[in-house]
Amino acid sequence: MKIKHIISVSFAFILLVSCKKEPEKPYPDENIIMDNVKATVYFHTIFREAENAWAFIDQKKYESDVTFADPASTSSQYKKLTYDENTDMVTVEYNAWVSANLLLVGNIYVKFEKDVYRTVNNATATVTLGDFSINGQMVTGGSKITYQKVENSETDRYNYALLNGVAIYEQGNSMPILISATMNNGRYERIEGYETLTQDDDIWTFSGTMTGKLGKDQILSYTNTIQTAYQGNDGEKIDGTVRFTPQCDFAEKGISEVKITGRPDIIYEYACKEVFYFTVTHVD
Repeated sequence: MKIKHIISVSFAFILLVSCKKEPEKPYPDENIIMDNVKATVYFHTIFREAENAWAFIDQKKYESDVTFADPASTSSQYKKLTYDENTDMVTVEYNAWVSANLLLVGNIYVKFEKDVYRTVNNATATVTLGDFSINGQMVTGGSKITYQKVENSETDRYNYALLNGVAIYEQGNSMPILISATMNNGRYERIEGYETLTQDDDIWTFSGTMTGKLGKDQILSYTNTIQTAYQGNDGEKIDGTVRFTPQCDFAEKGISEVKITGRPDIIYEYACKEVFYFTVTHVD
């Protein structure tokens, strides 16, 4: 077992590693973690933006062909929402818009039925992206958000799926794929902030398994599973469910395990603005 400690000093993923220099690998563990953390945070951002758009249009009583601008919008930096009753779809347009320290540009399209928001079990919103980027990195593909109605519960629960074609691209002109992903067993639960429309008081928990390929210099197939019942060294079970709060660049807490054939498993833990990890080599 090899233990390392990663400290992130900015959301640009500049990393300082507290260990001695080691020979370069074709795809270092630090890059694998960086790509997976970035994907989780980016996809979470798209999820909460889409869920908030669904809520906003419901509150506006599905008023069609009217563009609503976020109160903080300016002529050069804005977020605008427009609902089309003919397609039951809201378009969210971003221009140099900052959300949770991330720069959003482009469009998110959220399609759903009327009058089902947080009321009808299995009501689904389908999310697609149009020329959409986060921090200058193009993000493609789509997702599905399915509401799970739970009687006598104040929290909001959703099943979450990442569809084929979801990918994050490198910055630059050639823009190779950095990481691709699919997911069919994701679960979100808003445990705080459900009383208001603002996102600033929302706290979400998240679990699921993400699979896909890591691109760039070497193509690797990976599986990333959130460890909802992680067993520590002392045998104690730890809840590794990821917890997103507005104050954290990454997640407030959570434990994930990345598996790649032919490489040691990587287990990493979120700590708001830091990520800790260690690798585990299996002995047959």
